[in-house]
Amino acid sequence: MEKVIKKYKLVDNEKQEADALQYWASKSIKKKIDAMEQIIKNFYELKGLKSHEQRLQKVFKIVKLPQKEEIKT
Repeated sequence: MEKVIKKYKLVDNEKQEADALQYWASKSIKKKIDAMEQIIKNFYELKGLKSHEQRLQKVFKIVKLPQKEEIKT
């Protein structure tokens, strides 16, 4: 991945966002996915986690409740 460095004045937020959109629009899906994988890897390293570690998951148990008897009037 090539490094691109651009300098902006703090008031040029719109130009910076437009340039970022144009940059990512010009990249292939593979390059976008590779970039996201790198961001996730960097996040895990920053937090001191290993991306392959097993983590807790929510487990739901489905139980069948007894039917209420119908009240006849």
